[in-house]
Amino acid sequence: MEPIQAVNNYLFNHSIPIESLPDDEIIDLAGYQVTKAELFAHQREPALTMWESKLKFNAACLRRFPGVTHIQVLIHPEQKRLIIRPCKPDAPDSLRWAKGGKEKELTNRDLLCKVFAARIFDLMGWDPQYRYKILGKPASCDGEFLFLFKLNDFELFLGGKRKGSYLPSEWRNYFGTPVEQHEDEYRIDLADGYVTTSSNNE
Repeated sequence: MEPIQAVNNYLFNHSIPIESLPDDEIIDLAGYQVTKAELFAHQREPALTMWESKLKFNAACLRRFPGVTHIQVLIHPEQKRLIIRPCKPDAPDSLRWAKGGKEKELTNRDLLCKVFAARIFDLMGWDPQYRYKILGKPASCDGEFLFLFKLNDFELFLGGKRKGSYLPSEWRNYFGTPVEQHEDEYRIDLADGYVTTSSNNE
């Protein structure tokens, strides 16, 4: 049954005359907030997890870049953003983020990076005894497909999974980003302050 027909049948069976229904309301989105995805269950969403000495992209990230074994990691220290950019294995500062390849299915792997992780933790003021999970969002720059992680939007894990997770305390006061700002938050200009991390930064 078509959705519209089902609605009409419902209205008929409940004796609600269609002519009494209000016209479509015209909505002004000013004042609305785009609710953060972190406030919902997101086990299968692309995500980056960082520890004090390593980081790891989940399998959902790999699926967004089919067949890609190497990436570059770009950081914007002022905006506190991290970008992954697919690249060829022989590209400068390329990092192998997946095991397998060719005929083998790609699987994610730990990226050991004691110095890099320590600098990120210092930049963000994070506590090294915890791990931090950041959801990734598709982004583009000049037609190039990228993945963006906003380091300020994290989920904090205490110990193992059984001990639960916590969101930043300031999120208690709002649901997400105002509609007017939401699109701007995912616009990328790689020439504006992004730094490519060195593959020797272990």
